[in-house]
Parts: sequence; structure tokens; C-alpha cells
Amino acid sequence: MIYLQVKNGLTLEPIINLKVESEFSPIFTQCEVVNKIVIVGYGDRFYMFDLDKKKIKKNILIDGYFSSFLVADDEIFVATNYHVINISFDGKEKWVSDSLGIDGIVLSRITQTELFGSGEWDPPGGWENFILNRKTGKKR
Repeated sequence: MIYLQVKNGLTLEPIINLKVESEFSPIFTQCEVVNKIVIVGYGDRFYMFDLDKKKIKKNILIDGYFSSFLVADDEIFVATNYHVINISFDGKEKWVSDSLGIDGIVLSRITQTELFGSGEWDPPGGWENFILNRKTGKKR
């Protein structure tokens, strides 16, 4: 479990305290505030918290573990140890990719039409590159 304190960027006054729980110790942790949405990946969880409405927008229990996320335009691309999940800022899941690895996914770049990354299939070091269609999540 971790506690996050979101502060005003100018005055450093606390805005809100958040408690994020996971079923196991995290391998990777990431937190960003984008468009007044707190985005958190921790352990086996992915959260989106709306600072204006003071409520959870999205809470995903990941089958496996959280790896990382990238934000582009109005989309969040969440990498787990198996899949990539595309989530809009309103909290809707647009798509979940097919399995892209068994022990981690690294997202490297996003263009207008594609998402680039690597998945580890044969640990340690058995990484395979992939390119996904950004709109559908299908592998090219």
C-alpha cells in the first residue's frame, strides 16, 4: 500500500491524499497528474482519480502486474506483464491487446497511428519488438 499526496504546483498546498492498495509488492510504480486526473500504476492495480469530482474514475485489478503507462492526446496506454490496455480520459477501456509477452512489456513510442514496444517472452532477455495499431490494438 502507498499513500499519495497531490499538491498544488504553485503553492504546494495539499489538494488531496490518496491511499493506493495492491495485493502484492510492486515491481513498477508510476504516478502522473494529467488534465486534473491522477493516474497511478502500482502492483496489480491501475487507478484514475478525478481531482475536480474527488472520485475514482477507473480502478483496474490487473491479471499479473502493472509495468508502465504512456499518455498521448486523450488516451492512456497501460502496459502490464501480458497486455496493453487503451483507456480514454473518461475511464472507458477502448481495447485490450492480445498477449505481447509473459514477463513484462515496455512501451517506447506512440505516433498518430501506431504504438511501439517490446515484450519479454523468454526471461531473462528474450524481448520481441511489436507495433500495434493505435485505434484497434491489433499487432501489425
